[in-house]
Amino acid sequence: MPECGTGPMGLVAGNGCFPLEFARAVRASGRRVVAVAHTGETDPALEREVDAIEWVRVGQLGHALDAMKRFEVAEAVMLGGITKTSFFAGARPDLRGLMVIAGVAVRSDDNLLRAIADEYAREGIEIVSSLPWLGALRAPAGVLGRVQPDAEQLADVRYGFELARNLGRFDVGQTVVVKDRAPLALEAIEGTDACVARGGALAKSGGAVVVKVVKPGQDERFDLPAAGPRTVETCAKAKVAVLAVEAGGTLLADRAEMTRLADRAGIVLIGVQAEG
Repeated sequence: MPECGTGPMGLVAGNGCFPLEFARAVRASGRRVVAVAHTGETDPALEREVDAIEWVRVGQLGHALDAMKRFEVAEAVMLGGITKTSFFAGARPDLRGLMVIAGVAVRSDDNLLRAIADEYAREGIEIVSSLPWLGALRAPAGVLGRVQPDAEQLADVRYGFELARNLGRFDVGQTVVVKDRAPLALEAIEGTDACVARGGALAKSGGAVVVKVVKPGQDERFDLPAAGPRTVETCAKAKVAVLAVEAGGTLLADRAEMTRLADRAGIVLIGVQAEG
């Protein structure tokens, strides 16, 4: 557990459970947590886990910065995703948000997030990694449930791992779906669940392998790969045989429930250690 800071910890919250897990961990250390949450993305339950909260629409960067300055925040984390289709189709950026978006030539995840982090830095707010508080949620190496992979599945995992790492070099996505060393789906703007569903549909007899990895040069301050019970449920609906995540780099939400669901569905759940 990191040392208790002297001022409030800021949380720029997206969707999913990790903003809530982070807030609980920081408050357990004795530090206040103040959050900027995104309407239509952030779980409203976050209101019960923080000391103060401001709701903004996706793209309202000026509003978010004003709130953090009002909360007297010197450091903050950016945690939880923003649905990519919502960002491009439903965002309502304010002037500060428009200026940042206009200044990013290639609007990949990392480029946009780094540009936003730079804007926070210009206001004296340092964006830091959430991992000192969430390190216990990192995926361990090895098979996590009762279902063991066979040789063919392990070969697909290795192929998928290499494919996903190369996809990540272009900052496109973190997840691939493969079968028999053939790519069925590559994650892009649609997100992990849609990628898994699309890949599973192409493996008409089932048995696809889903691989999620850390992008090369991953900035640990944001966009960490993550999986949870819903990921396993999506895999089960798509008749996926294996869900492989990069050990040490992927955050797992409720690992016990993930394992229970994977065992019930006959899915191999495995953490794979990166080579080198």
